[in-house]
Amino acid sequence: MPREGKGFIMIKKYYATAYMCAVQAFDGNFLCVTAEYAVRFLRLFIFILIWRSLAAGGVDFNGMTLPQILTYMMMASVLRQQLDIITPATSALWEGSIIGRYTRPIPVIGSFIVETIGRWWIPVFLFYSLPVLLISPLMGINPLPANYVCGILFAFSLALSASLGFAFDILFAAFAMNLKNGCWAAMMVREAVSFLFSGALIPFAVMPWNLGRIFELLPFGSIANAPLSIYIGTGDSARLIALQIFWNAVLWIAAVLIFRKSEERMISFGG
Repeated sequence: MPREGKGFIMIKKYYATAYMCAVQAFDGNFLCVTAEYAVRFLRLFIFILIWRSLAAGGVDFNGMTLPQILTYMMMASVLRQQLDIITPATSALWEGSIIGRYTRPIPVIGSFIVETIGRWWIPVFLFYSLPVLLISPLMGINPLPANYVCGILFAFSLALSASLGFAFDILFAAFAMNLKNGCWAAMMVREAVSFLFSGALIPFAVMPWNLGRIFELLPFGSIANAPLSIYIGTGDSARLIALQIFWNAVLWIAAVLIFRKSEERMISFGG
């Protein structure tokens, strides 16, 4: 079979997996799903009120304007699934269902990636991200990038950010394998570290004592701060993208090697 034919068949397998996961996401209780998105929107609304209150009190945002901060926070909420990637890797290890992924006709790591896209990216975009973008002008927030150049660079940066997020998650899955039954401990450590150090919660530019400049150099800073700063036009695009490319190269090599080595120590029951 020609190489093009094999590649096309593999793409169809990935598409079929993502489609199946997307369909399964709509099989649950719609009220529960709606409640989850309502909580997300309430959280975003509270953050907007907090930043507006700080601005009204005369707080110095280190050069960032209130409209920039509001756009930053809105996009961080809209792109939560892309900026805080959690694949089924760790939960599948806990449940025992990870074993079944080794019988599928696609690589295990690739399976985790397309499952994440199908199960979370598509439903969240349809039922949360798109509605928030549409109603954001009603909340006094500009949903557009600073300019078209920033928009183009942001798209590229976001792709690098998502790639880096997947590498991080695979690394934490390997960490969980070495902890045996400590899967949820690994997830708690990951969430506690990434939420603050990625810039999704607080923009690096408004952090005191130049902490933002330090966090920006760390791999977590290339996940949320980089694309969002480029989007609102406050970041050095060339520098941020160069850091993202560097950390992608380093962490993907480490993720693949460490995950394969950790598979030898994997213990999983159930499934």
